[in-house]
Amino acid sequence: MDTKHEQIVAHMIREVERGHIRSGHKLPSVRALAKMFSCSPNTVVRAYQTLERDDVIYPVPKSGYYLVEGKGPASARTESEPIDFASTTPRGDFLPFQEMEHCLRKAISLYKEELFGYTDPQGIFSLRNELSRYFHAQQMFAKPDQIAVVTGAQQAFSILTRMPFPGEGRVVLVEQPTYFGFLAAARVAGCPVIGIHRDEHGIDLEVLESYFRSGQIKLFYTVPRFLNPLGTSYSLEQKRRIADLARQYDVYIVEDDYLADLEEDSKADPLYALAQSHHVIYVKSFSKTILPGIRMGAVLLPDRLLDPFIRHKNAADISSPILSQGALELYIMSGMYKRHAARIREHYREKMRYAIEVCARVFGSGIHYTCPSSGVFITIRLPQYVKASALQDRLLQRGISVTNVDQHLLPENQRNDRIRLCIIGVEKPRIEAGMIVIEEEIRRLERRMR
Repeated sequence: MDTKHEQIVAHMIREVERGHIRSGHKLPSVRALAKMFSCSPNTVVRAYQTLERDDVIYPVPKSGYYLVEGKGPASARTESEPIDFASTTPRGDFLPFQEMEHCLRKAISLYKEELFGYTDPQGIFSLRNELSRYFHAQQMFAKPDQIAVVTGAQQAFSILTRMPFPGEGRVVLVEQPTYFGFLAAARVAGCPVIGIHRDEHGIDLEVLESYFRSGQIKLFYTVPRFLNPLGTSYSLEQKRRIADLARQYDVYIVEDDYLADLEEDSKADPLYALAQSHHVIYVKSFSKTILPGIRMGAVLLPDRLLDPFIRHKNAADISSPILSQGALELYIMSGMYKRHAARIREHYREKMRYAIEVCARVFGSGIHYTCPSSGVFITIRLPQYVKASALQDRLLQRGISVTNVDQHLLPENQRNDRIRLCIIGVEKPRIEAGMIVIEEEIRRLERRMR
């Protein structure tokens, strides 16, 4: 279900498209809309600010809001408007700017002395203590001393691919497909990388065991929940088996849980909880749920890996920014983070359900696509004769951006046969409009190539 803020934006768009509001005319007052939608005036103001950022309306001090001359949602939302299924950046009006601004101001006051020097490379203790309580609620019982604060999950991947691990293994094992950012970190670190096939049903656990048994694996990087690009998740039984294999063969797992806040199943424990922490390095990013620019992440580490990780972290940047750390601490401690996470969890669950319904309606049974329960990614497998790169070019000409799944694959596994859609920044009406065009272009290319 859309939020009141989204309902107001959609209502104003319809009013303009129906001609009830014309260019230069004054919009309904904030008070009138607040009464109509049974919401606070602040919600209406946020909706109007969204339309103002889209250059649809403009404010007049002490008068109200007016429709821009010669512009309006009808012209801004024509079929030629770009639809960005490639970007993984959340919509600006769905990010907690005001809350984070408050936390940043308070952090400046709280940590003003620390601004003149460097802080603990592991992260300020008060934040790690707050993170420990946060993770306890997720069934991950890490003490503050087992947590390291990082400048985004990408820094954690860079450190983990570079630092030495116990044992003789030197090879990094990754799912195929997987997050391209980790592949980039491993490539720069000079690690030998091999892949294991993963689809919407998971991975072949016998193949995984054969890799673990070989003794050549330094670490296994996995995204158990809402894998980018497939969008799908492992079952609880699959996670238990992976955790058992890691213990049995003394292999370390890097668990990337970047969208943990979208999980609705309270029994869907992370690998870290199932493995009792001894063989799992848990990486949590806060970028997708708070603000990408805050660049904050946390890593839960087994005791044997803590010291080498902190040494590499210290060599990388001495310490993560104190203001970002302080703001995150206050955001979690105040309860704001929990409320925001609940809001986005509901929003993306409903949005994904809608997107899957659209896929069924538009693609039917002739085009295969993944069906995640939540998250923000859907992968479409193209018919035999259609190449993802050709489709990508055709769609760009029609104002639609998508991602070639080859970007998420090692060179030897690239087939140029799938595209990824990210719905994180696309409004519901544009999801269907974009998918209709995608289906048209797939069929056009299919006829041409045959």
